[in-house]
Amino acid sequence: MKTNYLIPAAAFAALLALTSCSLMPKKSSHIKHTPDMYATAVGGSSSSNVSASDLPEHYSKIQFPEYKYVAPYPKDFRVEIAEGITGYIVSDSTLPLVDFTVYFEESNLPQVLKDEAAFEMVGTMIRRGAGGGITPHVLEDSLEFVSASISTSVGTYLSAFDINSLSKDFPSMLELAKKVLTAPAFDKNQLEVVKANYVTAYERRFETPAKVLSALKAKVNYAPNPRLWDANSAEYKAVTAADVKRLAKGVFSSKRIVFALAGDVNKDSAVVQLKKFFADWNVEPSKAEKPKPTPLAFARKPGVYVVDKDITQANITMNQPFVQRPHPDYYPTAVASFILGGGSFSSRLMNRVRSDEGLAYSVYSTVGNDYRDTAMTTIALQTKVETVDFAMKLIFEEVEKLAKDGPTPEELSQAKKSLVESLPSLFDSPASTASIFAKGELLGKSDNHYIDYVTEINAVTAEQVKAMIAKYFDKEKMTISIVGPVAMFDSLKPFTVIPLDSLEFR
Repeated sequence: MKTNYLIPAAAFAALLALTSCSLMPKKSSHIKHTPDMYATAVGGSSSSNVSASDLPEHYSKIQFPEYKYVAPYPKDFRVEIAEGITGYIVSDSTLPLVDFTVYFEESNLPQVLKDEAAFEMVGTMIRRGAGGGITPHVLEDSLEFVSASISTSVGTYLSAFDINSLSKDFPSMLELAKKVLTAPAFDKNQLEVVKANYVTAYERRFETPAKVLSALKAKVNYAPNPRLWDANSAEYKAVTAADVKRLAKGVFSSKRIVFALAGDVNKDSAVVQLKKFFADWNVEPSKAEKPKPTPLAFARKPGVYVVDKDITQANITMNQPFVQRPHPDYYPTAVASFILGGGSFSSRLMNRVRSDEGLAYSVYSTVGNDYRDTAMTTIALQTKVETVDFAMKLIFEEVEKLAKDGPTPEELSQAKKSLVESLPSLFDSPASTASIFAKGELLGKSDNHYIDYVTEINAVTAEQVKAMIAKYFDKEKMTISIVGPVAMFDSLKPFTVIPLDSLEFR
């Protein structure tokens, strides 16, 4: 009769030590060991005595306690600095480092195509062009001297800056960032460097099949929208400092601010420090009201689209409009996609297309997770150009089979278990924890979001999996984008050939 052993944590720790002591390097005595906020201590484990009878005769007979994880709770870290200014402070003194990210909720979008090139440079030039009486070279030297960094970004819905430094230098980095970012100088010499980088990137935009596929996917799925505009080489070269300065007006002026502060900081002291920092933050808003971005819309023209490229491995993505979160279909579809192709070697597509037939190194499915636009579902792979038709045939056979018969109890259980147990990876550092909560507040996520996540995933049924696969992985509603030699795809006809030089949104 087979005997299973449920061994105490102390016994397992001893077993692990016995089997790994010759493999693990000795830790230096100067390394600081501080338990983090996510760890669960096992009381008295270091002093427990373990006898040989406590140890199983084989590792396969070890039974582990049921895994239970409770995500950090946003309210435990949330602070309010002033009206409209909130944030999350996650203290951790393991290392003398601080990461501080500030998000400004503000719309940023060029109104005419000719401004697209300059607009793309705003986020870089606010920081790189220095300001507040500080030249770019002085700023770089100051940051390098203390091994710190300041970065900036300007997006459609948010502008942000980030400070990363040693904790002892954080107060001075706050003041330095405030000087530079509230009065950017847009240095002309630095602008020329930035322009050259953009021109180089533009010239290399289609140098790999993956880049071509990404552009093709956007072109055939989305209707024209200013958010998708592409500048060209001539427009990048023509950008002036005055253009960038004009489009940067009002950036970092929003009164709706959410920040994420993590690392070697004291929460109470940090609140006092940040109240002063934000009280002195002064950026003049743009005189012209900035229009709200238009949500992305789908072209909704299912079919097969091909860009002709002489390569041996075809790059393929299949997409269908999905949902905008929050939406009741999201969690059931996430579980369904995991079973279909999101679960790596446990997924049906990987087993059928790679393991059984050897047609692809990577084949997978995903569901988009978007709170501002309608996302897409995806099935993607690379395969030899000679086997494209066969690989796609197998993929849709698996889709149809899952939609008709549903998952096995083992598949459904494994998918739920894997998705729930992936949750801790989101909170693997204080910085990621603070950032997730800050972004979640801006997106309107509830404080119970990650508790509800576990409940929602575990509630998914086999019938829901069947329904979601049929609804959101429907071959008749998908756009199939392929990069490869057109001459090899006769069996896929009819399809539409998209010229490489027509992939840009203009």
